[in-house]
Amino acid sequence: MSHPELVEHAERMVVQSRMRFGERIVLAALGFLPLLAPYELLFKLDWEHFMNPFFFFAAFISAGATALSGFFFFAAAAGLSSKIIFDRHNATFSYSEKAPVTKRTRQAKPLSAVRNVEVGVREWSDGAPAYHLNVVMKDGAVFESGSSWSRDEIEQIQGRVEQFLAAYEE
Repeated sequence: MSHPELVEHAERMVVQSRMRFGERIVLAALGFLPLLAPYELLFKLDWEHFMNPFFFFAAFISAGATALSGFFFFAAAAGLSSKIIFDRHNATFSYSEKAPVTKRTRQAKPLSAVRNVEVGVREWSDGAPAYHLNVVMKDGAVFESGSSWSRDEIEQIQGRVEQFLAAYEE
């Protein structure tokens, strides 16, 4: 989870959610651990007969472990980093996101097109909800920051952004 960070300047406010290189390395390294199951169960053991229930059980476990490894490798390569920029000097709002396996996307709109800034909630079937900052545009588009387990952290960022935008409107 890439936690949002607020960077404030006199005429510019940036909400950035970066997935750091170290996090990507850890996820990729975790992807190698489940690959021990196929090695130990299928390759290290010298199966003489493949048509027995124990081999199919080992193959089933190995397929699940391989899928889990693929998930970790995908998360390491496709984890998004996003940046939301409110710029009073140029009167623009811009949103960009990137990942190592995708092309950087960037959208820019006038700062006057921002309708409001709100706290978004993502409920999970198990565990605590995750919170993120939603920037709602007048045309209905919604831009999300990275998420955090702390609602207070996101509410603080929301308050600072609202103050920044209120000073622009004055």
